[in-house]
Amino acid sequence: MSELVELNLDGELWDHVFTVAPIVMIGTREPDGSFDFAPKHRVVELTPTHFGFVCRDSHATYRNAVRERAFTVSWPTPHHIVQVSAAAVPHCADGEKKSMRAMHTVPASEVDGVLLDGCPLYVECELERVVEDLGTDHLVVGRIVSARAQREALRNPEVTDSELVHEHPILGYLHPSQFVEIEKSFGFPFSRGFKRD
Repeated sequence: MSELVELNLDGELWDHVFTVAPIVMIGTREPDGSFDFAPKHRVVELTPTHFGFVCRDSHATYRNAVRERAFTVSWPTPHHIVQVSAAAVPHCADGEKKSMRAMHTVPASEVDGVLLDGCPLYVECELERVVEDLGTDHLVVGRIVSARAQREALRNPEVTDSELVHEHPILGYLHPSQFVEIEKSFGFPFSRGFKRD
């Protein structure tokens, strides 16, 4: 067995090793009425009807979602990586995020918001609650009021799951510094009698 190294819990624990996470674009409305996207990887499908993301209250995304009581979620593909990167730039001195001018968007259907065009999956959420006692971070929890997906991205009994992933690669984030294009997958070896409850 290789040597185990004790990690400092006071620093950035997750910066010492690579961990894989989805990467999404959280869409919110700014105070001036414009829309903003922010890439997030600390996200979670809490329940079939609830989605959450972690954010600090110093970030515009957090303030916008709480003020407007709504946010959108777009799952970008690997070909969106430049747009995802551009969405991470800070606002300019005049308050505008100039990179948003280059984003192709489509309107949300149930909340006041926009979605990043060309993504395989979208959800729209109304703010349900914020869990604030997580140190400097907060968990923003939304109730899903709309979910849409590209037909070709849906699982289909006529196409194996691994073929679907190969034909429609998934963008992932390898925290803290890499992204990955997932195009190869394998069936999980569930034990006999396994049931999803």
